[in-house]
Amino acid sequence: METLPAFCLLGAPGAGKGTQAQLLKDRLGYLHVSSGDIFRDALAKKDPAALKAQDLMNRGELVPDDVIKEMVQTELGAKLQAAGKISGVILDGFPRTVGQAEMLDGMVSALNLRFTGMVNLQVPEEMLIKRLLNRSTEGAQRADDNEEVIRERMKVWRKKTQPLEDYYAQRQLLINVDGTGTIEEIYVRLAPIVKNM
Repeated sequence: METLPAFCLLGAPGAGKGTQAQLLKDRLGYLHVSSGDIFRDALAKKDPAALKAQDLMNRGELVPDDVIKEMVQTELGAKLQAAGKISGVILDGFPRTVGQAEMLDGMVSALNLRFTGMVNLQVPEEMLIKRLLNRSTEGAQRADDNEEVIRERMKVWRKKTQPLEDYYAQRQLLINVDGTGTIEEIYVRLAPIVKNM
């Protein structure tokens, strides 16, 4: 059985991972698995681990690796079974730490996938903060979209997630993409890279 390519989108909160993943899904036929969507589904079901994780997120902290891994692997397995014919898999929001990245190797192998790289959407921090604060004017603001919490999320992200850049760069699996400009401009940069992974 042929293994499917799977890659991850990396980027700080507000970098546009979800938006670009949706375009890649719609236009190139990729399965998009967002750790955020998985988490929100678990919250809707009143899953105890998800409720505990929500409390951490409200304080700008990251959810523990083992909780995320369990939710992602279960959901990814279910989505792969239901997906039919797809071009590959986009993991959006996972991994977020080096510990999760180490877990990912075993996960993709168990699901008959091959990991092709980490695509890093690079956006200056002040632009990210502006984007997140602008969500309220577009009717999509979340409870944690206030400047104080956003700056805490950025601080946590830099500390725990940016080491992923070094981890994947050392393995020659890091691809940096300029995440500034319009949604379409970013997609035009991103799509050829994904097709060649």
